[in-house]
Amino acid sequence: MHWAPATAPSAGVPATQPPGQATTDPVARLAAAHFGLEGRDGAPRVYMLIDPLCPFSTRAFSALAPYTASGRLQLALVPVSINDHENNGASTPAALELLSADPHAMGDVWRHLSGLGHADMQKAPSPVAQAALTLNLSAAHAIGMRGTPTLVWKDRTGTIRQEAGTPDDLNQFLASLPS
Repeated sequence: MHWAPATAPSAGVPATQPPGQATTDPVARLAAAHFGLEGRDGAPRVYMLIDPLCPFSTRAFSALAPYTASGRLQLALVPVSINDHENNGASTPAALELLSADPHAMGDVWRHLSGLGHADMQKAPSPVAQAALTLNLSAAHAIGMRGTPTLVWKDRTGTIRQEAGTPDDLNQFLASLPS
């Protein structure tokens, strides 16, 4: 996990805003972002802010893959690029490649570029990919993203949850999702 502003919500607790700031609904804010979908339509949706070259994001995606494949979960993959300082600027082209993909193919594109370790430099980003990345980064800041990955969802009671990193207890996380 990378990048942790002091005002971020604690892991696994309802998202809150710092005093004096307008309330932002993280789920609504991410629903208006650019994302790809991994998993069955109609499954409980969890937004997953990712840096495509972040090893923690990649591990979380792999850990959640059996649950997206079985229909228990749908991930809305929201690419951002925050690790350029760690990987010589490679995160931004990778995020642009994901944002240029068809939303239902984004997971496959991510798996491919994860295997490469960088974006496919032969592919030019779509004309709207940079604007989409800017929107996603703005959404990440607005919800107080602490690092990648960050998971955001509404639990069974309708409470908004936000957690940085892979959930420590996947069974508890899955049990929190609406049926």
